[in-house]
Parts: sequence; C-alpha cells; structure tokens
Amino acid sequence: MKAGYGQQAPYTLPLPQNWGTETIKLPIDFAPKIALKGVEELRFTPGWGDSKSGEYWSYIFMWFVDGKPNLNSDTLTSYLTQYFNGLYISNLKNKTAPLPANFTKAEVKKVNTLPNDQQTYEGTIATLDFLTGQPISFFARVHIRNFDKIKHTAVLFEISPQAYSQPAWGSLDAVVGEFRVAE
Repeated sequence: MKAGYGQQAPYTLPLPQNWGTETIKLPIDFAPKIALKGVEELRFTPGWGDSKSGEYWSYIFMWFVDGKPNLNSDTLTSYLTQYFNGLYISNLKNKTAPLPANFTKAEVKKVNTLPNDQQTYEGTIATLDFLTGQPISFFARVHIRNFDKIKHTAVLFEISPQAYSQPAWGSLDAVVGEFRVAE
C-alpha cells in the first residue's frame, strides 16, 4: 500500500532490480512551502550513494499530486530550490552548527515536449551534497503529466550529476518511460 492512499496507488512507477525506494507524503516536512498534496515516490539507482559510481546521486522522484497545479519554469525552479535546500539541512548530522541559507541555485526551462508529457523541462541544480558536505551540481529533467479523469498530476524528476549523454540517463529514462497510471 502506498502512503496517502487507502488502497493500492493508481499509478505504477517501476522499481528495477537493486534500486532503492522510498515513499513520502506531500507536503514534504523538509520543504513545507511546496504546497502540493499527494505522495512522493523515489527510485535510487544501485550506485546512488557510491561516489565512485557513474550512478552517484542519480535518481528519480515523482510527485503524484491532487488536481492540476500551475507548474511552469518559475514554480519548478522555486520548488527545486526549496527541495534541495531542505533536503540538505534535514540530513545534516550536526544540526546545532550554523545552518547555511539559500545555497541551492536551480534553473529549469521548458524544452520540446517528450512523449506522454504535457510539458517537459530541463535544467541544472547547484547545491550541497549532504553525503559529503561539498558542492554538487545536477542536471534535471522534469516531466509533467496530467490525468484529468482521476484529477491528479504526476511530476517526474530525473536527477543526476552526469551529463545527459551518460549511461545513468538511460536507466532513469527507462523508469520514467514505464510509468503508468490507471485512469
């Protein structure tokens, strides 16, 4: 059973062998100003936490939210900034040390719409890696998919420090490509 649903979730986000998973209720505790209601599903590549892997920090998170929120470059940029600021701070081991503020710089722009999307965005995120405490930069691809019959929207985020041409993106793209909703 998925968090936020009394029954089985109305979607399927594939979980390839050896990938990690997590489910979080929205709004997210560490980013409460992202005013979306629903559920967040995460899929972590097998090499997500291994700094020597070509999959380091390569993962997907999907927000399956109520209704049809107004999402555009500005709102997505703001949400990603809040998300990664909150993610870093929530994972700090020493929460008594002075906390950094506004260290994440995100920017996404609308690109040619990919199959199954109503909108597609790409961009970059410069933030701090909570695993190392060091700066890290990500490439991001965001897929917006509206499901009017069930009054929900899926926002699928592909995140990786690897360039889009690298193998990690093939794995991320495959999971997003197999995402399904029962309408």
